Amino acid sequence: MIITNIQTQKQKNRFNLYVDQRFVMGISEDTLIAHRLHKGKSITDKELTQLVNSEEVAQAKNAALNYLSFQMRSCFEINQYLKKKGFNEQVAAKTVQKLQAMNLLNDLQLANNYLKTMQQTSDKGPLVIKKKLQQRKISPALIEQAFASYDFQTDKQRLTKLVMKYFQHYHRDSFQQRLNKVKQRLLSKGFSNDAIDEVLNTIPAIDEQTEQEILMQQLDKSLKHYSRLPLSERRQKCLQAMIRKGFAFADVQQALSSLEK
Repeated sequence: MIITNIQTQKQKNRFNLYVDQRFVMGISEDTLIAHRLHKGKSITDKELTQLVNSEEVAQAKNAALNYLSFQMRSCFEINQYLKKKGFNEQVAAKTVQKLQAMNLLNDLQLANNYLKTMQQTSDKGPLVIKKKLQQRKISPALIEQAFASYDFQTDKQRLTKLVMKYFQHYHRDSFQQRLNKVKQRLLSKGFSNDAIDEVLNTIPAIDEQTEQEILMQQLDKSLKHYSRLPLSERRQKCLQAMIRKGFAFADVQQALSSLEK
C-alpha cells in the first residue's frame, strides 16, 4: 500500500491520510511525525494497524492534556477520564505512561503540591488530607513519602489558631462543653486526637464567676423551655440538661435553688 496524499485539514495540526487513493483516517501531527509519514511512502497492513493505535493514543493524549489544563490530576484520574471519553483500557494506560514519561503526570509531585496547598489555604488536618489523596488513588507509598516532608510545626500553629477561634465561637457554653465541641469539630476536620488534646490542655480554665454566669443563662433558658411541666419534673429535666452541657452537678443544684427562691 502506498500513501497517495496527506491533506491538511482546516483544524490546526490535523491531516487526512489517503492510501491507494482512498481516504483512510484523520491523523494528528504527532502521529504524522512519529511514523514519518509522507506522500509515496509504502506501508503494510501491520503498520496501518499500528498507525491507527498510535492515532488513538495521540487523541487520548490531547484529551488528557485538555483535562490537565484545569488542574493537576493523578494517574488514576486521567485513566478514568479517558475511559469515560470512550478510549479503551489499553489506550488509556498507554497514554498515562506517555504522560508520565513527559513528566506531565507525577503522583508524588501532585501529593506534595496538594499537601502544601491544603496546609496553606484550608482548615483541614492531615488525616482528611491523606484521605483525599487516597480517594485520588495515589499509592500508599507515595503518600507516605509526601508526608515525610509535611510541616507539622506549621500544622500545630494552624491548629492552635483554630482551637482559639472555635473556643470563642462556643462562648455561651460551659467550659467543658466548649472543649468537647472544639475537639469534635477539629476531629472531623482531620486533626489527630493527640494533637488536639495537646493544644486544648494549654487553655486555662475560665474563672468561676464567668462559668456561673453562663450556667445561670443556660439554666434560665432551660426553665422557660420546660415551664409547662410540674415543678419537680421541670427541675429534673433542667438538672439533666445542664449536666449534659458540662456543668457540675452541685453547681446546677445550687443555681436551681437560687432561681426558685
